[in-house]
Amino acid sequence: MSPLYYSNEWADVNIYFNVAKAMFNGRTLYTETFDHKGPLIFFIYGLGYLISNNSFFGMFLIQWTAWFIMVYYIYKLSKLYLDNAFAYIVAIIFPVFILKIMKAGGSAEEFILVFECISLYYFVRYFKGKGVSIHKPSVMFIHGIMCSMVLFIKLNLLAFWFFPLAAIFFNLLRKRAFKNFAVNMVAYIAGLLIIATPILLYLYVNDALQEAYSIYIELNRKYAELQTISSSVQLVLLRVVYLFMDPFALFFMALIGVFYFPVKHIKYTLGKYALLLSGVALYIIIFMSPVFQMYYPVVFLIFSLLGVLSLFIYISGFITIVKYITSAFLLIITSCMIYIGYSQTDLGNSKIAGTTVSLKPGLLTQKIHDEIVKEPKPTLLNVGFGLGNSLFTTCKIVPNIRYFVSPNLTYESYPQMRDEQTRYIENKEIKFIVMPLPLLDIDGSTKVQKRRKIGNQEYFLNLRAFKENYTLILTDTIINTIDEKNIEILQLYKLK
Repeated sequence: MSPLYYSNEWADVNIYFNVAKAMFNGRTLYTETFDHKGPLIFFIYGLGYLISNNSFFGMFLIQWTAWFIMVYYIYKLSKLYLDNAFAYIVAIIFPVFILKIMKAGGSAEEFILVFECISLYYFVRYFKGKGVSIHKPSVMFIHGIMCSMVLFIKLNLLAFWFFPLAAIFFNLLRKRAFKNFAVNMVAYIAGLLIIATPILLYLYVNDALQEAYSIYIELNRKYAELQTISSSVQLVLLRVVYLFMDPFALFFMALIGVFYFPVKHIKYTLGKYALLLSGVALYIIIFMSPVFQMYYPVVFLIFSLLGVLSLFIYISGFITIVKYITSAFLLIITSCMIYIGYSQTDLGNSKIAGTTVSLKPGLLTQKIHDEIVKEPKPTLLNVGFGLGNSLFTTCKIVPNIRYFVSPNLTYESYPQMRDEQTRYIENKEIKFIVMPLPLLDIDGSTKVQKRRKIGNQEYFLNLRAFKENYTLILTDTIINTIDEKNIEILQLYKLK
């Protein structure tokens, strides 16, 4: 997202940005512009679009603000157990973990991690002592806001909140604090409504409530039900190995955070079980999905945070560094963490613009971009999902059709998308079509492996209307440094 990068060509952030762009140019979410993610992520990207409608600079400012809030709450959480210096170190170490496994920045999971950090501070503060009885309604109001934002981005990740909130309400009932229970329930609902009301009102006014439910709830549920219970259990067990893509943060620290921290540092028994079950539930939700992306565990890093906190609580019992702390020392620590974070991550974004080594800035899709922008008012359809999504951003194209890209949905689960795209082609509604033909991973040399079938490309290539109405004008072979360094062949077709 940083303006130091020429652009961010990652598929996910570009579909968020361009769905938002379509919305803020008069098209209704779900009914006139399509993706199957929750609506809030598009409103967040819409705010970024209002700040900068031709780049991700607006989103950079929003994400920078979100990360600042996250680091602040990590500091507050750490202060519950540590002195200022150690708390500061924990707060600046944690973002390094995120940089290690994030893809190119701006994912929905990164925003949800911020919401987790906010709620985690209040959960730990409440459960830390033994004699907890009442709960502040103002804090429950905050939990309601956090849950509502997750509900309207990626609702299955509400698993993180379920057990801690259930423990709080159960504790209030057990302590016979009925008035406090009722007030907290009202506060929680009020927090939910703060976010839910404007979103639902937008969908209602635009007659999109039914379609939103069909896509965000029903379609995603159907997609998740494509596997059996036994296969889900197998995935949950086998995907433990995925934690070793970052063994320190995702395995060792997360293991400590889920199982050791609650037992050792949470005094209230119900709180111990609530945090432990929250970690187990979140792991299951993340890793049981039939489709898995390497950035999905970003939200699981919330328990790596508790692992790091446990480590520094242990260290602080042997080392006192307060007398050595100066502004220069903190600046050195911060600089080291920034350097480590930058060196450990491979964001794979497009070449940095104006670097000190005077590299010529450019896009992975530069050749296709240059061809499209020759047209005064280009329109575009990406019949795949990948680098082609970024062309709407870099070519400054406002989507003029509902299914302007093709998310990873099979024809069997959602036939409307391909059927509508067929109609666009038959009616000559778009000027350019991007046809991605990815190959399997390369082995680090120039050897290219066998081409793999994906999506509906084969269908479109054999479609009579496609052959009659469009002609191939450019083929480009690209090493996609964002998506696991796959080789992709992108073909650009133009209306005859």
